Amino acid sequence: MGQAKRRHAEVQKWLEALSPEEKQIADVARRLITNFIDPSEATGMCYRLTYFLHLYLLEKDIKTIPVIGYVNDGTDDVFMSHAWLEHEGRKTDLTLARPERPHLNPPGDILIQDFPFRRIGKYTYHLTKTPAAVAVENVWLEEPQGARIVRQKAVEHEAMKKRAENAAAMRSFLDAAPDGITYDRFKSIIAQP
Repeated sequence: MGQAKRRHAEVQKWLEALSPEEKQIADVARRLITNFIDPSEATGMCYRLTYFLHLYLLEKDIKTIPVIGYVNDGTDDVFMSHAWLEHEGRKTDLTLARPERPHLNPPGDILIQDFPFRRIGKYTYHLTKTPAAVAVENVWLEEPQGARIVRQKAVEHEAMKKRAENAAAMRSFLDAAPDGITYDRFKSIIAQP
């Protein structure tokens, strides 16, 4: 059996083992990938896609947790602010495959319910920064441009974390998108076959 056939069989086996709720999560995640992320080559949308998934699944009575934490690509001690969705302790993360700055951060796996739907590269997930990550940021804080970026990212991280605690705040954030891809626009995108 060729590699593509093996991978197809692996995906089918995974899909068959999912609960009905997990199948709904996988379906909407796959639709976001094929109907939006891939064709538009979307980058830098971890917060938006996580908020959308959470709110959309909530409408379907599926309880998830939008997590605002950090990821690390394993090449250094730099932790990036990032968002992913959790359902019963398993991650769905659709955005690492297309990093906003691929020259700084390599592409990562697309995860659906902890399953590597697309294997690209491993990242680790963290709720807090390690002492080594804090040490790197402390060095950057000594430089004017580095300090500006670190502080700006810290403010953004805290704002996104606070939004993730409130459905109305997440919806407001999505509906204020300057590119016009609002909550309802995402819904229409995933409604396409």
